[in-house]
Amino acid sequence: MTRIKIRSNPYNRTLEYYIYKDHLENWEDIQKESINSKLRENDPEKIFLPFKVKEIVDTLIAEYYTGEDKIEIVFEGTTDEYTELENICSEEDVANKVSLKRSTAVLENARDILDHTKEIFGVVHPMIESIVKDDPVITKGMNKVADAMKDIIPICIFGNYSAGKSTFINSLIGYEILPSGGDPVTAKVFEIKRSRHSDRGKISFAYHDEPFELQFDEKECRVTEGDKEKDIIQSLFSSIDKLSNRNLITMLNKSIDVINFFERRDKEVMEIGNVIKVEVPFSENGKLGQSRNEFVIFDTPGSNSQTNLDHSQVLSESLEGFSNGIPVWVSQYDSIDSVDNASLCDKLYKIEALDKRFTMIVINKADSVELPKTGLESYEINDIMEYESVEKMYSSGIYFVSSVMGLGAKEKDGIISDYLADVYDEKEKKFGDPTARSYKKLYEYNIMPEQMKRRAMEYSQECDNLIYANSGVYCVEMEMEQFASRHAAYNKCQMVYSFLKSVINETTRRVEDKAGRLEKNKEKMESELDSKKQELVSTIRQKTDDSAALFEKDANDFISCYVLENLDYSKSADNLAEEDNRLAEENSANADFGTYEGKYEEAKNERWKRLKENSQNILKGDRHNFVESVKHLATDWANDSKELQEKKKDMDTVRSDVDRDTSDTMLNKVVDDYRNNIINAQDKLSEVSKERWQNNASEYRDEMLKIITGTDALSEQQRTELSDVILKYEPLVFDDNADKVFIKAKFLRGNVLGIRLGGSERLDIRRLVSSYNTAIKKNVGEMGRLINNSCFTSFKSWQQKLSVLIEENITIYNPELRELTEFIRDENERIQELLNNQQTIMNSFGTIESMMAWKELG
Repeated sequence: MTRIKIRSNPYNRTLEYYIYKDHLENWEDIQKESINSKLRENDPEKIFLPFKVKEIVDTLIAEYYTGEDKIEIVFEGTTDEYTELENICSEEDVANKVSLKRSTAVLENARDILDHTKEIFGVVHPMIESIVKDDPVITKGMNKVADAMKDIIPICIFGNYSAGKSTFINSLIGYEILPSGGDPVTAKVFEIKRSRHSDRGKISFAYHDEPFELQFDEKECRVTEGDKEKDIIQSLFSSIDKLSNRNLITMLNKSIDVINFFERRDKEVMEIGNVIKVEVPFSENGKLGQSRNEFVIFDTPGSNSQTNLDHSQVLSESLEGFSNGIPVWVSQYDSIDSVDNASLCDKLYKIEALDKRFTMIVINKADSVELPKTGLESYEINDIMEYESVEKMYSSGIYFVSSVMGLGAKEKDGIISDYLADVYDEKEKKFGDPTARSYKKLYEYNIMPEQMKRRAMEYSQECDNLIYANSGVYCVEMEMEQFASRHAAYNKCQMVYSFLKSVINETTRRVEDKAGRLEKNKEKMESELDSKKQELVSTIRQKTDDSAALFEKDANDFISCYVLENLDYSKSADNLAEEDNRLAEENSANADFGTYEGKYEEAKNERWKRLKENSQNILKGDRHNFVESVKHLATDWANDSKELQEKKKDMDTVRSDVDRDTSDTMLNKVVDDYRNNIINAQDKLSEVSKERWQNNASEYRDEMLKIITGTDALSEQQRTELSDVILKYEPLVFDDNADKVFIKAKFLRGNVLGIRLGGSERLDIRRLVSSYNTAIKKNVGEMGRLINNSCFTSFKSWQQKLSVLIEENITIYNPELRELTEFIRDENERIQELLNNQQTIMNSFGTIESMMAWKELG
């Protein structure tokens, strides 16, 4: 049997394949096995398992299935991805060639850890802000991550000016906001976001470098920023006053038309700024209008328009604060292979904010194309897929769309132009009446990975709004929502992980730089002191370093011993098995299992009883009745067997329900015990750690007093005054709010025990106990180290501040050194603050890293 392992990590965008070598008893990279395999293709900009899963399985069958034994596929990755693979492998034409197993090595679904990632980033955000406020590069990266955490998903619309991009965007919004026409109507990059209120809108733009902001409601337009007397504003108000049907949508539409006109009236002068921002209500009759995700639509000038030849650069700058962008390339059926489109694709790939793995290719105005009623033939699909631009851009699918029908299907009154209204009225029956001769369902022509196409067909057929579904716009929006709600989370988690890693490197560099300068100034200060004071300062510094190292070692040993001796939360398999059996009996009684079991036994006895009676009748009867008796026996046996099967099915169903309820209750109980024990351990560890480090602080304070009172480098008055300073120095305090966040995320979230049910509905109690005991022991020990390290960081900061204060008082009577000692004190405080924040950032990084890391499940 050929064994293939698929290892997928959507966090770092890798997809690896291995083949098992029996003679080596080991997995080997499949690329070494077959240098010509299609599985060698692994472009991180294109590869994404949920989209490629059918293609991958088909390739494995083509390259490794011999017609005899099945191929065994072992999968390592997330549950979401495994489900996609499982669906493919369960199909009839695949199931007899492939067997699928899941490895114990798994990754967590990003959407399951995203909330914790956001919470952790929220804790460290202000710390990072204070550290890197003078670094524009890191500040920019931090703002980008912060924006990504807000669930903002940019949708970037590209295409030539004649492709109908404006109408397509209007169909996503549900209202005709952008004017439509044959000429290039989009002169700038438009950034369109959903308004928080259904009766409010806003437009922000720059005119001759002066910022303007317009606020709209159902009745009027107001200028909230900018000079109302400017010609553009007067022209805009004049155009609005002439509207016969004046409402929020028509005013927004007309205002954008006026702004575009001012940009086009003199091509030699740039009158309007590069980006025009629009806030508008999205129709609640569409998926984007109902979504919890915050979609922001970017509309760009046509790539072959002369109005803005550098629009891709403008767009790239506009997207600098965003991530997880969905690229949407809008074209028409007869121009998809144009030179302009190929050039557009090249520019698109240079924009970092866009995730090219999720590029959507939209064939707009597909209702005007003569499409075959039976669907596209394979050769037609192959022709489309071989176009240079399609080959570059294709990843998630090609979507056939009628933007006009999608717009009207959401809000018929949202169509403003007479031309589009006429088009909608003319084709309404074609898309809304299944009995019409020309009835059209555009989503059927979509070119997508097979499993995605099947799912798209299902939800499109279930959509209540026929025209919305048949226009193809519904399918586009469903896939956008799927991306935003499920797939974008991987990029968000990875962004936080990568950013924190860079911040840790930067804080380390800053600490090292500051520590170097501090050390030189300390040496300078010490050289200015007399020999006795030099010796005293040297003694204090050495004692500070030695005590910190000793306390740290002793505390680590103490915590390890404390965990072993006082925090044993292990369970007994026998005790848990006894409880499991008791609960199973209780659930059986509640489900009246005994009755179902009794009916089954009764049916079984009745069948044998009737068989015996019929057999005896055959033996006693004459030859004339023999045939009838045998027929009667066969009929009774068949009826009794059917009855027996039904009773057994009823009994097995109840048994299965009882077992499932028992397993769920037991697993939940053990998980609850785990969580409660973790919280209990945290409280105890926090208490004993704080107590120990406070004792260490008292001991260090006593050591400093002993050194000061015993020195002859200071006068008696100086010794008395400095001793008083030490005694009155602020006590050691701990701030463990952040630690609670990390502990909750690292030790309490998700499937904490790594247990999943197998084929049986009953739990394997010994496996459950083993997983529980291993997890609780490992995590309590790790939590002890985390809390102890946090306390040590607080102690070290406290200790360093006290030692610097002591040195400052030793030199306070030397006017020449006063300024230098103040600098040393301030620099030391900055270093300690950096170290404290760095420790918290490192804890956050470690927690996110552990959530994204591979785990072994039981």
